[in-house]
Amino acid sequence: MENNNGKTLAIVGLILGIVSIVLAWFYMVNIAAVACAVVGLILSVKGKNKLVAAGQAKGLAVAGLIVSIIGLVLSVIMLFACTICVSCAACAASNDPDVSSALNELSSLVSSVG
Repeated sequence: MENNNGKTLAIVGLILGIVSIVLAWFYMVNIAAVACAVVGLILSVKGKNKLVAAGQAKGLAVAGLIVSIIGLVLSVIMLFACTICVSCAACAASNDPDVSSALNELSSLVSSVG
């Protein structure tokens, strides 16, 4: 097997950083974006260290590092923002009498079926 001195790690780190940025925009999928960003960050750092030790260009590793950091920050911000938004909407809906009557009706239907 050929040793590529960290280039593969840098490429995978860059790809995972890009994936984390894309997934960060979707609620509840952005948990996976956090995981992709963390793994991308680790792989980019390891790839950069191997490339520096081998005396090769480290541009892909630095790009993976930057993109993974951006993906991590963005996915954490979106996770908290979406969670707060859903919580506020649920709280507002629970205080609405129409929603309460609909939930009571749904509850009675479920209990009559079961």
